[in-house]
Amino acid sequence: MSGELEFVMKWFRKYYTDSPPPPPDRFGRREFGFMFFDKTFVQRHLSFSKASDLNSFLREQVPAHVYYSSAYYELPAAATMEEKKWLGADLIFDLDADHIKGAEGLSYTDMLAKVKSEMTRLLDDFILGDLGFNPDEIKVVFSGGRGYHVHVSDPRVVGLKSHERREIVDYITGTDLDFDWVFEERAFEKRQFKQVIRVNKARLLPSTASAGWRRRMRVGAERLLDELEGLSAQEVRAEFANARDAPDKLLEEMLNDLFSKRGGRSGRDIMLGNDTLEVFSSQRAQALFLKMLEGGMKDELEGQVDEPVTSDIKRLIRLPQSLHGKTGLRVVPMSRDELDGFDPLRDAVPSMLPDNPVEVTVSGKVEIRLRGERFSLEGTTEVPTFVAVFLVCRRMATMPEEPGG
Repeated sequence: MSGELEFVMKWFRKYYTDSPPPPPDRFGRREFGFMFFDKTFVQRHLSFSKASDLNSFLREQVPAHVYYSSAYYELPAAATMEEKKWLGADLIFDLDADHIKGAEGLSYTDMLAKVKSEMTRLLDDFILGDLGFNPDEIKVVFSGGRGYHVHVSDPRVVGLKSHERREIVDYITGTDLDFDWVFEERAFEKRQFKQVIRVNKARLLPSTASAGWRRRMRVGAERLLDELEGLSAQEVRAEFANARDAPDKLLEEMLNDLFSKRGGRSGRDIMLGNDTLEVFSSQRAQALFLKMLEGGMKDELEGQVDEPVTSDIKRLIRLPQSLHGKTGLRVVPMSRDELDGFDPLRDAVPSMLPDNPVEVTVSGKVEIRLRGERFSLEGTTEVPTFVAVFLVCRRMATMPEEPGG
């Protein structure tokens, strides 16, 4: 066993001895799974009848990662899914850096901040907002690594199957959003000449009292108007990818329709004041505006979430208050209100890890902030034990075979 592995397992064992994770709800109905530092296989299809049995397993086996099923089973330890006899499952939302646009290339600290911001929006706009789940029936969990989970235990969702959960994801991400439904047409004039009836229709902008995606796209339209105002046709083409192919004449027509004054009011004022899109001089100009709205603003307003996790009714998810083997950080459960002040690099560092100095050799140059302290490290140096565990787990440092501390 290498010095790094022995060092990390020593502290993981101490953590599980001092701070065993509390059992999840419906503990006896859950399947458990484990990955290990010194083994290549995943051990799953396990269940525990008592919390003390799970705690003994954690102390003796010292897993790198601890998982439990979002599902409840009649026989959770059975070897096949069919034999387990599925009874229901929590609804799980997963969001980490792999799913966040713009997170690639960020430092670990900045990446965590971006994921937290997106999780806050997912919670407020969708999970607690449009979907209306009760805050008392959700649990937010920092994964210990690169993101967050949300566990929803509302009795109304426990029996949902995969396709029904996938529809929830489609709503959040705006998949196949019908713009004809969002910007509906309504008849405003009917004319009859002899036997021919003609109905004139107007396409509406969702009102400020709208809900769901209609309200969201109303906000998107307002943002787009703000961004377009004052731009030339050439500047619009340069800043909006979905307007790159539009000819100057059409761009100028759209901008003129929106911002030129007519009788003291601009098309923008009429659009927002009267909740209508009928301010354009041609269908082509209106279609261009809607194309820019769909291709630009919708991407900013949609939620981001890992679809396979939410739709999987037999998913293994990290056990709250366990440790993450690739960071040494805790998997931290919290309420929505607690999320606002939560700092993973301060609050997820196990409190039992001491400040005792440990010698490590850092790969390259490392800048990191843990427990509110900043560390600038390079080469062979001494760091507090809590920093050493983090660096070794992340494979950013090595250490002697007989580590101190």
